[in-house]
Amino acid sequence: MENEDNTFAVVTGASMGIGLSIAKELAARRYNLVMSSLPGQCLPVLCNEIESAYMVRALPFECDLTSENGPESLFEFVQSKKVKVNILVNNAGIGYEGPVEGYTCKQIDNMLMLNVRAMTHLTVFFTSLLKENGQSYLLNISSFGAYTPTAYKSIYLATKSFVFYFTRALESEFTGTNVKTCVAVPSAVRTNKNTLGRIERNGWFSQKSALNPGEAAAEIVTGMFKGKNVIVPGKLSRLFFNVAQFVPEGIILRLTRQIFKNYRQG
Repeated sequence: MENEDNTFAVVTGASMGIGLSIAKELAARRYNLVMSSLPGQCLPVLCNEIESAYMVRALPFECDLTSENGPESLFEFVQSKKVKVNILVNNAGIGYEGPVEGYTCKQIDNMLMLNVRAMTHLTVFFTSLLKENGQSYLLNISSFGAYTPTAYKSIYLATKSFVFYFTRALESEFTGTNVKTCVAVPSAVRTNKNTLGRIERNGWFSQKSALNPGEAAAEIVTGMFKGKNVIVPGKLSRLFFNVAQFVPEGIILRLTRQIFKNYRQG
């Protein structure tokens, strides 16, 4: 029987990869969904499949969150449906690699507009709704590399550092409220052909620590409901994260420069 509860989780970047897997994890826990992605990615079909498989409601909303009114249009869509929102998952993101002088203006704008601007606007728009609806969660997806300045991934990981520290600041700001903030910092995730190629180029750690989207999503969603402020999916990633706290930054910088020197532009 379909879940008739009027409480929903909003998931961006929900047509593939971690976003789609997080949506399925939430649906398996009987959460209704508003799923957002770019047009042309079969989102309505995916929503129908999730509704049939998990007996929940799944509402598709196709939009470009890098456009000026993209985040606001998603918020207005949710409001028009008169649903309660108690989970917001800011998953949509994009990244490029290579020397800084090689980035196009379009690539730079895409990373800043989606990873920083859209995520921030959506958080601001939805916070009031989250605070209205009992126990609620704000889950933002950052990156394992957000802690360290990294050659050849300079702009992308700088945007993910913004996501990380923005979310941690809100953790303090929301103290005493019903909203729990969580930031996930996944390492390599096997999402598509480009990502698989990047994992192979980046060497042993990337290959051994890489997770399938379903594995990463399961750990992230479980960590969110357990109230973890920072979620590092993957045993090897957690081990490396704990060890790296005691390694001088200069060594980390040299190590990451070697790892990511085999970049592929574009």
